[in-house]
Amino acid sequence: MIGIKTPAEADDADIRAAWVWQAQSVKSAGDELLSNAARHKINRLYVNVDMTISKEEYRSFIANASRKGIAIEALGGDPSWGVQGREAPMLRLASWVNNYNQAVEPNERFDAIHLDVKPYVLPTWKVDATPLIESWIGNMKLLLEQVEQDGGIAVHVDLPFWLDSYTVKGSRADEDADNEALSHWFIQNVDHVTLLAYRDNAQGNNGIIRLIEQEMLWADANGTSVTVGVNTKPMPGEEFTSFAGKGSLQLENTLQEVAAAFREHKSYAGSAVHDLTYWGALEPNDLPSPEKPANPPASAPEIRGTYIWEASQVTDDGGDHILTFAKQQNINWLYVRLDLDQPYSSYRSFVKRAKAQGIEIHAMGGHPIWGKMENRPRIKRLIDYVKNYNAEVEPDERFEGIHLDIEPYTLPDWDANRDTLLAEWASNIAFFQEETKKDSNLETSADLAVWLDTFQLPGRDVSVTEFMIDTLDHISLMAFRNIAEGSNGIAAVVSQEMEIADRLGKPLLISVEMKENFEGKHISFHELGAQEMESQLNKLPDLLSSYKAYKGNLVHAYDYWIEAKP
Repeated sequence: MIGIKTPAEADDADIRAAWVWQAQSVKSAGDELLSNAARHKINRLYVNVDMTISKEEYRSFIANASRKGIAIEALGGDPSWGVQGREAPMLRLASWVNNYNQAVEPNERFDAIHLDVKPYVLPTWKVDATPLIESWIGNMKLLLEQVEQDGGIAVHVDLPFWLDSYTVKGSRADEDADNEALSHWFIQNVDHVTLLAYRDNAQGNNGIIRLIEQEMLWADANGTSVTVGVNTKPMPGEEFTSFAGKGSLQLENTLQEVAAAFREHKSYAGSAVHDLTYWGALEPNDLPSPEKPANPPASAPEIRGTYIWEASQVTDDGGDHILTFAKQQNINWLYVRLDLDQPYSSYRSFVKRAKAQGIEIHAMGGHPIWGKMENRPRIKRLIDYVKNYNAEVEPDERFEGIHLDIEPYTLPDWDANRDTLLAEWASNIAFFQEETKKDSNLETSADLAVWLDTFQLPGRDVSVTEFMIDTLDHISLMAFRNIAEGSNGIAAVVSQEMEIADRLGKPLLISVEMKENFEGKHISFHELGAQEMESQLNKLPDLLSSYKAYKGNLVHAYDYWIEAKP
C-alpha cells in the first residue's frame, strides 16, 4: 500500500506537513509553493486537488516536489461528503487519483488520498448527530471498498480530537464495550490520521498532549500512524485554538514538546500545520537563544517545603510556631492537612500570614482507604471543602492546590487483591483530577513511592508511576533515602520518575524522611540529623541537573523536623 510508513518502519525524520488549499498553486511546477515549503522545512504537503487542472501539471509538480524530498497527498473534502447520497464527489476524487497514479511514473504519484470531511459543522449535527455519524461511516466504507478494489492507495483523514466524545451510535452515554468511540472507528479503518489538536500549548489539562493521549494509544494498538495537527489561522474569540499572533517560536517549541511526549509511541509520525498560507504570516520571533555554558552551575531548587499533619497546629493557635520555623528554615511550601469539621475561619489567618511570608499553601488529606472506590466520597468532600473555602475567602487567603497522601499498599488488599486495588486507586485519582478541575484552577498533587514504577496498571500498558505523573499537576516522590549519591541514593531512585516527568512535561518534588524508621538505616535522616540532611539535599541540584522536572525538596514532616538532631 502506498503511503506513510509507520515510525517503526521509517528511517527518515518526523513528518513535517502543511495543508495547501490553493489548488492552482501547483501550476508551473509549483516553484513558489515548494520554496515556501522549504523555508518551513516541510517534507509533506496536503494539496487540494482540482481535477480540471491537467495531469501534466500535476506530473511536473509532484516530480519537482519529489526531488526536494516532499511527499504530496491529494487533499479534498466537504462537509456534505458525510451525508448519505452525497458521497459521489468523494468517490470521484479517489477514482481520479487512482487513475492518475496508474498512468504516471512512481516519482510523480500522490502518496495518499487525504480527506478533510467535516459533517460536524452542519446544522443538523447539533440537532441530532446520530444520523450524520451513521451516513459518514457508511460513505467512508464505500470509499474504502472502492480504494481496495482499485489497488489500495492509502487513505488519510483529518480528525478533530474531540470526536472521541461521540460514538458510532451517536453521542457517548457510557463507556461500555459496545459503544465504540467514533475516533476509534476511524483509527481502526484508515491508514493514517491527522489529529486536529487545535490548541496553542502542549502541556496542561487543555493542552495538546493530554487531549490526544487516548487516540495515540488506540493508534498504537491498531498500527495506524498519526500526525498531530495544529492551527495558525486567526480564530477571533477562540484564540487558544491557534498560534496566530503568537509567533513561530511558540509554535516550534510546542511542536517539539509534543514530539518529545509521544516519541515512544509507535504511532507518532510527526506534525502538520494548518495551513501553509497562515503559517507564513506568523511573526518570525524565533531569534537564536544565547549560548548556554557547557556545564552551567546548578541553581538551588525552587521549592523547599514540609508537611503539616496535625490540623490543630493551625486551627488552635494560628500556627505561629510553624511560620517561625518556616522563616528559620527558608520554607516556601506547605502541605497542610485540613480538619473538614472546622469552620473556614480556622484557616484564613494562617494562610494569609503564610502567603505574606512567601509560602505557598496546599490543602492536604488522605488515608490508605481512599484508594478504594467505596471511599471516593471522602475525596469529594475534601475537594468541595477547599473549593467552597476558596470561594468564600479573600484572594490572599486561598489554597493554591489540593494534595493527597493515599498509600493503599499498606492495606491487606495489596497482597490479597492487588489488581482490583490498583484499578480503583487509579480511578479515584482520575476522579480527583477531573472533579478538582471542573470549576477551579486548583493544582492537584499526590505523594508517590518511588518503587511504584515496577507495577503496571491492570489492563493498561502504563506503570502506576507514569499514570500518576501524567494525570496530576505535580507529584511528590517519597524518595526515602538518607544519602544523595550511589546506586541506592536519592538521585538514583528517582531517575526513572524524572525521565517520565521530563517526557510528560510535569514537575516533581523530592520528599525525604526525618521520622524514625525501623525498616533499615538507609531510609531516614532521624539518626543522622538535620545538618547531614541539608548536606545531602545540597547535592541534588547537581546530581539532577539534567532533569527539567526536578523542582525542589520536601521534608517529612514538620513534627519530626522541628525535633530533629542538629
